[in-house]
Amino acid sequence: MKRLLIVVTALAAQSLAAQSDPRAKLLTNLGCSDCHAVVALHVKSKADVGPDLSAAYVDVPFRYGMTLERFFDQPASVMRLVLGGRPKLRRAEQDSLIALFRNLYNEHLARSDSAQHRLRVADGGHVTLFKED
Repeated sequence: MKRLLIVVTALAAQSLAAQSDPRAKLLTNLGCSDCHAVVALHVKSKADVGPDLSAAYVDVPFRYGMTLERFFDQPASVMRLVLGGRPKLRRAEQDSLIALFRNLYNEHLARSDSAQHRLRVADGGHVTLFKED
């Protein structure tokens, strides 16, 4: 019983975190979170069948060889079936998702740059992956 309470409490906390970020609300309102998690926004997937969308801005071009703009207009693979069974996203919704995914990617880059800067400062200006004894 104690474990169940802990799990339910943790899920409720994740849900509240996702609801408090307006970017997360966009994803849940459009139904993206039915299949996809977005770890960067603490959005948990209902079905957990699709990839995490935190890196969608670079993942879509890598996987499908097309921009997000084109992907929304001409979805590929399984997403063709999924999006084909739903009302078409309006241009404003597509633009909002593209801006969201671009911002998540830029935030990731900023965190990575900051971490690399801290490494350089901690090692006297040099990044060392492995130190030899």
